[in-house]
Amino acid sequence: MPDTRAHPARPRRILPLTALALVAAALLCMAVTGCGSASVPQPSVTGTTPPQVRAWTGIMVVRKTGDVLWSKSPDRELPPASLTKIMTALLTLEHVKDLDEWAVVPQIPLPQKVGVGLVPGDRITVREALYALLLQSANDAALTLASHVAGSEPKFVVLMNRRAKQLGLLHTHFTNARGTADPQLFSTARDLATLARYAMRKATFRQIVSTRDHVVHYPPDAAVPVHNHNRLLQEYAWADGIKTGSNAASGKVLAASGKPGAVALIVITMHQRTRPEEVEDAVNLFLWGTAEYLRRAAVPASPSGSAIP
Repeated sequence: MPDTRAHPARPRRILPLTALALVAAALLCMAVTGCGSASVPQPSVTGTTPPQVRAWTGIMVVRKTGDVLWSKSPDRELPPASLTKIMTALLTLEHVKDLDEWAVVPQIPLPQKVGVGLVPGDRITVREALYALLLQSANDAALTLASHVAGSEPKFVVLMNRRAKQLGLLHTHFTNARGTADPQLFSTARDLATLARYAMRKATFRQIVSTRDHVVHYPPDAAVPVHNHNRLLQEYAWADGIKTGSNAASGKVLAASGKPGAVALIVITMHQRTRPEEVEDAVNLFLWGTAEYLRRAAVPASPSGSAIP
């Protein structure tokens, strides 16, 4: 887990451009794992020009500060698909103090396409439901958590939209806790980056979304293996979350967190055509963003001593 604690301010040094280029090149080399493997996209980052991103919209921010390093139509409203579950998890963590308490699966029809086999009346701990939600993207876990926190999914949606306003998500509206396609369910890359940054402040959230594999247990004897769908987490040691999503309306969507070098970053891409393109674009953004952060850090501080933009 990257160290995001604040450190005492140090005098800013200006790196020579040649040294800076060497640092950036070293970061690119160290960050990519599995070189030579056809399954791992190779970076195509050069110079100061941002990489070409094929997603309809996207944004990259410094995780700690929210400073924007790159964006592409970041305020365009699009379906967030299962990135909706970031808010579902955040609200659960904010409302439930004991994650080992039992949540009862509600007496309503449960979606079977994506889930961990829960049926009405089953019991599962909130903690295990969160693993199912964030790794497997389990819709039955989403409905169970929504019901446990608010009494029903519609009541939970009220909390979701209230929290969105509190967080300043100006172009986000929720209609369910799962991300199921709905014309009135939408968000933006900028809003999702803000939401992801806030969720990553929660230690339990960070722990879960950085987990590659888990076995979800619930009575009487269920043991359901779940696998994190985030390919960055599977293929790059510096990646530490967060969530993927996909449906016919949204295309492929990604909220990713990682620290390839000097700084932890969050990348959001929305409506990508394929997962391989999504992974390749995200890796290129992470590596370019790391070098760009170093380039900005090498610029002399203004007389007012303002922070890096």
